[in-house]
Amino acid sequence: MAAAWPYVNGSLHLGHVAGLLPADIIARYHRQHGDDVLFVSGSDCHGTPILNTAEKEGVSPQVIAERYHQEAVDMLINRLGFSYSLYTKTMGDFHKSVAQTLFQEIYDNDCMVAKEEDQFFCAYCNRFLPDRFIEGTCPNCGATGARGDQCDSCSKLHDAKDLLQPTCKICNNTPVLRRSKHLYFRLPLFQDRLDAWMLTVADGWRENAITTTRSALLDQGLKDRPVTRDLSWGIPVPVEGFREKCIYVWFEAVMGYFSCSREYSVLQNTPEAWRDWWENDQAIHYYVHGKDNIPFHTIIWPAMLMALNLHLPDKIISSEYLNFEGLKFSKSKGIAIWLPEALAKFDPEAIRFYLTLNGPETKDVSFRWNDFRERVNADLIGTLGNFWQRTFAMITQNFDAIPSLQDYPADNHGTTLLQKAATTFEIVSQAIEQGNLRTALSEVLDLAKAGNIYLNQREPWKMAKTNRNHAGISLAVCAAIGDALRRLVAPFIPQPIERLNSYLGTTDLTWRFAPYHLGGKQIIPPSVLIRKIEKETIKEEIDKMQRADSD
Repeated sequence: MAAAWPYVNGSLHLGHVAGLLPADIIARYHRQHGDDVLFVSGSDCHGTPILNTAEKEGVSPQVIAERYHQEAVDMLINRLGFSYSLYTKTMGDFHKSVAQTLFQEIYDNDCMVAKEEDQFFCAYCNRFLPDRFIEGTCPNCGATGARGDQCDSCSKLHDAKDLLQPTCKICNNTPVLRRSKHLYFRLPLFQDRLDAWMLTVADGWRENAITTTRSALLDQGLKDRPVTRDLSWGIPVPVEGFREKCIYVWFEAVMGYFSCSREYSVLQNTPEAWRDWWENDQAIHYYVHGKDNIPFHTIIWPAMLMALNLHLPDKIISSEYLNFEGLKFSKSKGIAIWLPEALAKFDPEAIRFYLTLNGPETKDVSFRWNDFRERVNADLIGTLGNFWQRTFAMITQNFDAIPSLQDYPADNHGTTLLQKAATTFEIVSQAIEQGNLRTALSEVLDLAKAGNIYLNQREPWKMAKTNRNHAGISLAVCAAIGDALRRLVAPFIPQPIERLNSYLGTTDLTWRFAPYHLGGKQIIPPSVLIRKIEKETIKEEIDKMQRADSD
């Protein structure tokens, strides 16, 4: 499970989380399924946005990278509960060593060529400009504010020299072209192999990945891509004659998936274990990221893997953009709901739930404060949490232990509901494995709704006094459904499930329908599993947003 490496040039926002969250959900699901999961990621410390932030603050890039790396660890792992096997950083010595080794191997395999070409130089700043220090009008779609290497609007890659009206992002002056010698990755060597490979795996890709990649492969054709830069912040190029330069950040960052796997194996005292994932045809590799990263994961990284004879991507889970009340989340433009601020006010399960149910899977979607509150309170709490709360509270009030289906066989309606639960596991499995997480979570909620309907119709709170057998049957069925929901929703909202497990005295989350698992267990009366979002809290956020907009 390879999740994109966020730039640590500032705090993460909910747009980042929307693109990364599918990786944790899918990884947790596969672990519940009994699969051996290696979930790797880390902080991209060498991106030019970090240089921008460092220059503004007057500190070293390392200070910025380390500050926001530690914050990312706290937010993603400690707060949101991301279950990485290892979350590392590209400025670590281990990654540096592996990246230089891979770079040298690709070079030795005759997959690079030296070229002396024009590169933008800012006479005012007296420096060559990395691609992300340049902005202009996209040569493909005409959008303004396109970066030197890629346009956010159309996601297409381009050469910085093709930008219209280029400007230096540091001083806003027009840069000039100067000659500089660099190494280029010979992507055209892999054109035919990439095209043939894509035909065999694209059914595991999201549609935006297929469309973007086919456009780049078939319509534009591949070109040599520079892999070195005239920078002081980054990983030094190991090739003789280019040692004063750094490896281009996009080239070394994707190597992090492999270096992190190697590092994890070393930390586990099994230094060769990485081969089980990277030299094994039976392994399944997921890559999870935003749509702006599609070409790097479907063209450039696979070509690098071909040059290194390593396992190619199998599934591409590439999210569209999450907008904020209609505006695209943008760290550089300050349009965001910053993760530290969001987690200071809202529980992680609320954020995880909403970003999945309202996730940007097939199109751009907007995060809207009022919709956030409504979906969490109505669906997460009112439908799912309420079912657990009612079921297990009634059991503790009327029975010494959870009624078992062996002692209280299900009625006809209950049998139908139990069959629906068994089928839901199959439907949700298929949806998660294909990256259709909105569908998967909606199916879980549909089962919870059916459970609430059954509970309302059977009215065990009334029947417990006059017909104990009737109440026992009702609550035995509902306990089995509650257990199914616990397992089904655990990948999405792990924190409430941990609390529910403590009430129920179980840690078994195996991905299976187990209607007899809870029968006979003595349980603790559950307290509040999920907190309601108050209207006043949302009003504060809307007022803050309106004040910022007026400024």
